Amino acid sequence: MPSSNILLTTGLVFTLGLLIMAVVDPLFGQCRSTKARVINSDQQSSTIALADGSIALLPVGNLEMHSLVNVGVKQRLFSGTSEYKLKPPSPTRLPNEQPSE
Repeated sequence: MPSSNILLTTGLVFTLGLLIMAVVDPLFGQCRSTKARVINSDQQSSTIALADGSIALLPVGNLEMHSLVNVGVKQRLFSGTSEYKLKPPSPTRLPNEQPSE
């Protein structure tokens, strides 16, 4: 086998590995929930401040300024970047209230 075929095969295997990683990376990762404070909000997006001091941009607008929101954080498996999504508020129950069936 000539050396050009080995180089071509190695390049194709490497490219296929990168393609598989790009497809699999968004599917798997660590998910968690955290609270964040809205520091700026317009009609199309909102800027939030997280508890660790970082700032993130949400694609949800018209949030009340300085309010606390629940945010779902998913950290990508290979790249390590985080993706933030606004979670709906959980319904509050009174202590003497029974869960509905």
